[in-house]
Amino acid sequence: MKKNVLVAGLLILCGFSAQAVEISGLTVNGEVAFDFNFLSTKGTAMPYTDGVTNETYRLRNAQVLISKETDQIYFLTRLAYSPTPYISEVDTPATPTNAKSSTNNFGALEQAEIFYKPMQNLYVGFGRFLTTMGYESLMKYENAFYTTTIAYQSIVPGYGEGLRAKYVAGDWLTGTLSTYNQAQYGAFGEDYTPTKTTELSFTGKIAGDFTWFAGYYLGTDKPGATKVEKSASSVWASYQITENMLAALIYDSYTTKPDGSGTHWADASTALITYGLGMNNLALRYEMVRGASTLNYGTGEKVDSLTIGDKIVLNENLNLYVEYRMDKADEKVFVDSDGAPTDTANVITLGALAHF
Repeated sequence: MKKNVLVAGLLILCGFSAQAVEISGLTVNGEVAFDFNFLSTKGTAMPYTDGVTNETYRLRNAQVLISKETDQIYFLTRLAYSPTPYISEVDTPATPTNAKSSTNNFGALEQAEIFYKPMQNLYVGFGRFLTTMGYESLMKYENAFYTTTIAYQSIVPGYGEGLRAKYVAGDWLTGTLSTYNQAQYGAFGEDYTPTKTTELSFTGKIAGDFTWFAGYYLGTDKPGATKVEKSASSVWASYQITENMLAALIYDSYTTKPDGSGTHWADASTALITYGLGMNNLALRYEMVRGASTLNYGTGEKVDSLTIGDKIVLNENLNLYVEYRMDKADEKVFVDSDGAPTDTANVITLGALAHF
């Protein structure tokens, strides 16, 4: 069976686990996600939907995790493909009509962690680490929802290159301290600007049914001549009510303070509940995002987002998804099917996910 990835703070939201492949002593896990979407905004993408387009087939992402653990060494690497647009060629000055967009390629080394274990419960390592923060996992099959929260895509930090120490006192407590030279908000992608970052987190499980996490991130970024102070915090708790029902509460916050400017902030409060019914894992999620203008919602300062999903587990290696998400803002920051401003937008996702 699959070994648990040593990234504190990521929670498996369902009871189904894929069979890992063992190759020369390495444990290999992977997934490929494919979907088709219907957008109320038609030709305009909704924020934090991975840039999906209306009525278009899309390879959402593909990932391969390779890990190995012995009595003294733990190793993990992640190869990933995510179709994230970036500007590859542009005239000067840049305009929407002369910018040429491309996407990244499969095989990008997103994560590489190497730990030495001086004691059985102490890990000291270096590499390109995924943040410990955030309730959800980058592996989609481990989550109840096909699409991660707005907060996980925008507020929670992504990767950092540096050092990490992790101490496992037991199921009740794991502490992690990291120091980074680089970090970027959003799991996939990197801005390659130097960021001096410290991340501290604690997580644990009580009585087998109650799981909690608390983490804090503080860094200084210099993308150009202006120094920017950044911080983020994440706390969550989940409770397994019955064998088939789980509920969770999550709070994530984010601040940036450029030199000579005031503090920009955003936070998100999230509640979710999942219920297993035969092959179906039914889920309901509500998110309240404040300071939304900091997260690219135009002039909107508050966005309420509701997601309803059905995860259909055909077998241990294949899931199907039907998911509906609706965002409502306090300003007309979206457009309707005719391109007119509106305060509401929605997306329906039909997804398929193969994993091993």
